[in-house]
Amino acid sequence: MAKKDNSLDVTRVSGIPLPDYMQDEKILGTETLAEFVIPPRIKIVQKQASDDLLDKFGPGDVILTPTNVAIVSLPRDEKGRSDEDALAQFNFVPLFFYAEWATWNPIALKNTEPMIRYRTTDPTDPIVAKSKNKSLREEIIPGTDNLKMRHVEHLNYIVMLVDHELEGTPSLITFAKGEWLSGSKLASLIKMRQAALYGCVFTATVAQRTGILGSWYGLDIANPSKRVSWVDKDQYELNKALHLQFVEHHKKSRLKADLDDSGDETPPPVSSESAEF
Repeated sequence: MAKKDNSLDVTRVSGIPLPDYMQDEKILGTETLAEFVIPPRIKIVQKQASDDLLDKFGPGDVILTPTNVAIVSLPRDEKGRSDEDALAQFNFVPLFFYAEWATWNPIALKNTEPMIRYRTTDPTDPIVAKSKNKSLREEIIPGTDNLKMRHVEHLNYIVMLVDHELEGTPSLITFAKGEWLSGSKLASLIKMRQAALYGCVFTATVAQRTGILGSWYGLDIANPSKRVSWVDKDQYELNKALHLQFVEHHKKSRLKADLDDSGDETPPPVSSESAEF
């Protein structure tokens, strides 16, 4: 009798195939990892991305890092040119929101210094006010002639993809700099629902932006037009439990956003207006 081939008998977990012989195995060795919760991040590939990323994806594609699994791809013709009239969209449910503030080194120091000099979730920290003030947002780095660090407000949403093969994996979408306004608009949409955020479904559409510092891809968030705007009752209860877990993680400072490679993803905003969530 031929030996059964189990190579494709797998379950997808965060985009990584899990062999069948591991699916019912007790998970060991991860006990201390509970001290840190770092959700995978939903990221848009930009034209200035690394060569290895651009070898696999095109600008405007949305991927889940660090596994680099495609969530949605920007439609392109046979020559690789994007179709400006075609839409790349995905649906999601926000599970938890929190703001974070980070001080970023300039691109000139990339590969020589950590891109993030300092980060905090404390709303009373001095860099919070600096991040919201045009005249204070950038500061000369001590000991340099003209290199400037930048204080940035990040609007972080832990979300769950909906109607997607990666549904079930809580992920992070962070909005900052040129995409801060999109994150703020999502906050407004959530408030207008007058319901728990973890029951609300939204649609994200890849959109190209143009500013004084160049062009980039971002996400336009809207209420869904091709499906109902709410999760079902069973999913609502599951999402509520996840929301409460993230609330607890945040209180205990366990939740950490993976921002390290997002410093140069989008240019700073053209305007300096900012407001609190």
